[in-house]
Amino acid sequence: MKLQYSRGLRLLLAFSIGTLSLNTIQLPLYAAGDEENGIRMRPESIHEEHDKKENFNYKRQPKNQSSPKSVPKEKYSIRDYESCDPQKIEARFCDSIPEESRCPDGSAPIYRQILNDEDRLVRQYRYCAGDPPEIDLPEDSFIEEISIDINEFKEYPILASEISSNPNKFSLKNGHTHFWASEEVQSFTSNLSGSTVRIRAIPVQWNWDYGDGSSKTRDFPGEPAPNHTLRDETSTSHSYSDTGTFQVEVTTLYRGEFSVDGGTWQAIPGQAAVPSEPIEIDVWRTEKELIANE
Repeated sequence: MKLQYSRGLRLLLAFSIGTLSLNTIQLPLYAAGDEENGIRMRPESIHEEHDKKENFNYKRQPKNQSSPKSVPKEKYSIRDYESCDPQKIEARFCDSIPEESRCPDGSAPIYRQILNDEDRLVRQYRYCAGDPPEIDLPEDSFIEEISIDINEFKEYPILASEISSNPNKFSLKNGHTHFWASEEVQSFTSNLSGSTVRIRAIPVQWNWDYGDGSSKTRDFPGEPAPNHTLRDETSTSHSYSDTGTFQVEVTTLYRGEFSVDGGTWQAIPGQAAVPSEPIEIDVWRTEKELIANE
């Protein structure tokens, strides 16, 4: 059956099926012929229209598609220091601390510290000159700075000390042969990253090996003694208890320092051990004989 109402008339309909009652729903009804006047029935209910508005209001807006900012890599710096310095009286000498024994060449061990940009320790290594530690960090993560470490210092042509003796390459059994070595501060110049770098090698210790199983360490090289006799014992002399030919050697330890573009001198931790050309000493014995007068 077709119902016709005047424009704007609303009809409340209530339906019940058995014992089930439905909530009253208010529907807009339009007069017949309104469709011809450009008015069309909307199929959606009020609740559906409300849901669409709710969904529209909470529609997620697109995020900014710009690329995220890159986090800068952490940078590190290297600091070397030695646990025992033969030049410092108050230093912790290696000979007195078992875990800080000297390196095979007689030089002091070096501790290498890796510090982050907040100057906090992140790695520490113990090593000897010529045997640098393997650092498990990328090379490009270190701050670029001009410096000279002990391994680079050892690559410079440092001249060894020369050995002299009195008597010259000769001695008698139980006599005191006087030895000394040369002492010279040596300088070098390099160009690193466009900067002029000056390097100095300064002798600080002489380790003697007399060839008969005896050795001696001195922080001075000794000096010539023109009036020396085999009866005179000196701070750098040695007495042989057997006859024969013995090879005498000395290893000089050099400490280093460098200066960049005329700036202040900076110490290079560690020492470079430079062995000298050995000399041979012929040791004779003396015999007393009584000679009768005829």
